[in-house]
Amino acid sequence: MAKVVLEKVNKIYDGKVHVVKDNDLIIADKEFMVLVGPSGCGKSTTLRMIAGLEEITSGKIYIDGKVVNNVQPKDRDIAMVFQNYALYPHMTVFNNMAYGLKLRKLPKTEIKKMVGEAAEILGLEELLERKPKALSGGQRQRVALGRAIVRHPKVFLFDEPLSNLDAKLRVQMRAEISKLHKRLNTTIIYVTHDQVEAMTMGDRIAVLHEGLIQQVDTPLNLYDHPKNMFVAGFIGSPSMNFIKGKLEKKDGIQFSAPGIMLTVPKQFHDKLKNHLGKEVLMGIRPENIKIEKAAKTKALVEVVEPMGNEIIFFCAIEDNKFLLREEERIFTKPGENISVSFKMEFAHYFDLDTGDSINYDLK
Repeated sequence: MAKVVLEKVNKIYDGKVHVVKDNDLIIADKEFMVLVGPSGCGKSTTLRMIAGLEEITSGKIYIDGKVVNNVQPKDRDIAMVFQNYALYPHMTVFNNMAYGLKLRKLPKTEIKKMVGEAAEILGLEELLERKPKALSGGQRQRVALGRAIVRHPKVFLFDEPLSNLDAKLRVQMRAEISKLHKRLNTTIIYVTHDQVEAMTMGDRIAVLHEGLIQQVDTPLNLYDHPKNMFVAGFIGSPSMNFIKGKLEKKDGIQFSAPGIMLTVPKQFHDKLKNHLGKEVLMGIRPENIKIEKAAKTKALVEVVEPMGNEIIFFCAIEDNKFLLREEERIFTKPGENISVSFKMEFAHYFDLDTGDSINYDLK
């Protein structure tokens, strides 16, 4: 297994399109690291540079302590699983999984043993004589995983491997890949645009935006302690609400916006004192806004989305739009007015100019 290190890595296309910008990242041996972000943020390009499929414009990539900038992909001891499976349609499952081993001219008995072990891990024993066209999407993805496993590489690279599967199968395959990581005890670098995948699978997550790594942390720390507005808004579903208002010194500190006056807990006062009298963005997650009859703040319900296990309410207070999430079945209809309370101990405050968190505090 291996540690992977990115040191000031850049990728510039045609001398002008800067898609990966001076990024540093350390992926520990046996770690499951997820690279997450919207389309075009540079995550797949970063993965392809680690694999050797894209040339690095500048910087260094280390695998197992060795600089691999000029090492051919086949010599990096990595295995990559692609979004489209990349199986040979004319070969059986067995031969697809064995192909790389045959190229290495391993003995037939050893190849049979290695493919058999991988097939057992992935539940493919009954499918070894089938061809890809006779397999479901989930089965094809397992074959692609098997082809990677048999090679016993130092690092596994996954490039959005579940995006072609339906929702139910994606959930199943997430669990299978997580179990596979624990069983193989190997280094995995996994690219996805789906923050739910990232949150449920990664030991740590690197959030990318416009070619820059915004924050690297555990899933819960990213959720509870985002460094900036982008991370706060990207991690979490439904995403964090942002309300523009002013911090005022009045009976402590108050956050005020049209139709809203909320008391800021004392634990934030020291970090917010330099922003008194200034406009900021307050961020608060939908589960931290509650419908309470005794609350003083009034809101208009615009849309109600019953999800079965929860209800999402799209609300407005004057021009401020926000979502709240309730697990109780509260039967409120669009057009009705409700009283809402904000759990201000869970609020975040962001600088309007930089987007950085004012009260960021990693615990």
